[in-house]
Amino acid sequence: MTSTSRGPRAAADGLEIASGDLQVVARVVQLLRLLAGHDTIDLVSAAEELGVGKSTAHRYLASMENHGLLQRRDRNQYEFGVLLAELGTMALSRLGVLDLAGPVMEDICDRVRLTIVLSVWNGTAPVVAQVREDTSRTAHVSIAVGSQLGPDAAQTMVFWAFRDESYYRFREGAPPVNATEAELDEVRRTGVAFRGSPHNGISAVATAVRDQNGQVVATLAAVDIAQFVPEGTDSEVARALLSGAETISRRMVSPLDTTAD
Repeated sequence: MTSTSRGPRAAADGLEIASGDLQVVARVVQLLRLLAGHDTIDLVSAAEELGVGKSTAHRYLASMENHGLLQRRDRNQYEFGVLLAELGTMALSRLGVLDLAGPVMEDICDRVRLTIVLSVWNGTAPVVAQVREDTSRTAHVSIAVGSQLGPDAAQTMVFWAFRDESYYRFREGAPPVNATEAELDEVRRTGVAFRGSPHNGISAVATAVRDQNGQVVATLAAVDIAQFVPEGTDSEVARALLSGAETISRRMVSPLDTTAD
């Protein structure tokens, strides 16, 4: 009987799959692109995408997991790994966001005495990329870099409100933000999102940071114990965040700009 098995499928946008090591690279890229359009991938979808048997696909998935390109969500499902998050952060660093945000975050932290957080989007949720903790009080909020924020977060509201103006892709199956369209309209109108959590006593105020093309590349937020975080888009904290985000955006265009806020 004639075999009907097919070889590796040509990757999207004309990528030619060569032999040897280049074939390995091309196949890894195929799997990452497949994952970019979905929440997770599994052995069956990987084998189908590559046009190989399950044992070969398993070797690719296992190797990518070992090198941090993938991580398991459960026994059968893989999602983006920590190395890709690190590379994404490095890419933002090349854009200048992280370096430029640091001094601005320090200044805001000193002014409002709250923990200041810069977050990026990983395709499905905000991830904390940089933190400046307020240590002026014995009790304060500590947030680990690399933490993924949930659908209730103020930062999530900002990313979703401006998703049509985002630097990032929103992966298919990304958990929806826990906010109404009216609430997102208010974020678009004011530029600020506020979220309080009755469960853990933590509140946050967030705004968008844009690059030189006007795309949202990060969120800047004040996060702390609820009683210390004022509500309202015209609060001192909200004004400080809006001003700080504008400063970061301006300096992305002109890194030597030291104009006072």
